[in-house]
Amino acid sequence: MLIYAQQIMTRDFDVIDANENISKVLSLLEDTDALVVMDGEKYEGVITKKDIMRAKIPPEAKVKKFIRHAPRISPATPVNEIARLMLESDIYHLPVFDNEKLVGMVRDDDILRYIVEQELGEEKVAKYMSSSPLFVSPDDNIGKVIKIFREKNISRLPVVKEGKVVGIITVGDLLEKVIHPEEKPEYGEFIAEKKRYLKIPVKGVMTEEPVILPPEAKVKDVIEEMLKNGLGGIIIGEGRKLVGIITKKDLLEPVASYGEEEKIFVQIGGEIDRIENFDKDEAMLHLKEFVRKHEEFLENGYLYAYLKQHKERKHGLPLIYCKIRLSSPKGLFIAADNGWGYRQAMKKAMEAIEKQIEREKERTL
Repeated sequence: MLIYAQQIMTRDFDVIDANENISKVLSLLEDTDALVVMDGEKYEGVITKKDIMRAKIPPEAKVKKFIRHAPRISPATPVNEIARLMLESDIYHLPVFDNEKLVGMVRDDDILRYIVEQELGEEKVAKYMSSSPLFVSPDDNIGKVIKIFREKNISRLPVVKEGKVVGIITVGDLLEKVIHPEEKPEYGEFIAEKKRYLKIPVKGVMTEEPVILPPEAKVKDVIEEMLKNGLGGIIIGEGRKLVGIITKKDLLEPVASYGEEEKIFVQIGGEIDRIENFDKDEAMLHLKEFVRKHEEFLENGYLYAYLKQHKERKHGLPLIYCKIRLSSPKGLFIAADNGWGYRQAMKKAMEAIEKQIEREKERTL
């Protein structure tokens, strides 16, 4: 049964004024992942934990400089559309407006509670997890972690020593234990940007003995663990051996495709509004041509492409990061690459996915 925003939204959310100092955001984000930003009675957007990972933010800087323009939804917006908008904007807390009145917020957690009651909740988590995830060692430094978080648009990393999971490090850990404004504001940057702090070892910040669930665990059990412990993702392992990782975003993807007629649902997300000369229609056309080429083998499923622009440039083209995640009954295929311009980045990622598909075809012959 399809449900709507008014049935799952929460009226318990935090609001901050666009003219407040960024230092106030830190204390509020200890208890939530996102804040609604208002300028008087006017809605401006949201600010999230990941936004605070930006470099050299003076503590007296105003909130309005770091606003993310989150899509507005109405009480009648269906859950699949909410999930689609979350993935497309890469923002997982969406404000609900009844006409011009802010009446609530739908969070990724609210959608996860919905999933538990659906058929998806009974499936094995192995179908949706990312296998062979990135990880760091306890002796790596915080500088490396921050770089990975920013470049790969992730917010957690397993910590592995001698082939065994010994911890996990998240954006929340960095905010709580490392990133705070300097006591003397004239220094004008966050502690995490100071070289001496970037050298802190992961083992001094990570959460030890993280929750680890087996690949055979049901999706509903994973979600219940996430909600009970306030986790954004869970490590999947066989004993202490790292097998994969599952995040809230991974579980939103199948929800976004509910009710769609296409055999393979295609979506683009990430920071696409910041990518120079980005043509979404053209990008969607290339992705749909790609899935049609392999549709007979894949049968059905969904493809999610994430794009982000870096600062580097070559011959006038920006460096673009592209990650593609393709799920189908034939398996989960994930690839990521960088390219000069979004077309090259997408092409390289699609070529990597294609090689994975061809290997799976050969294996099943």
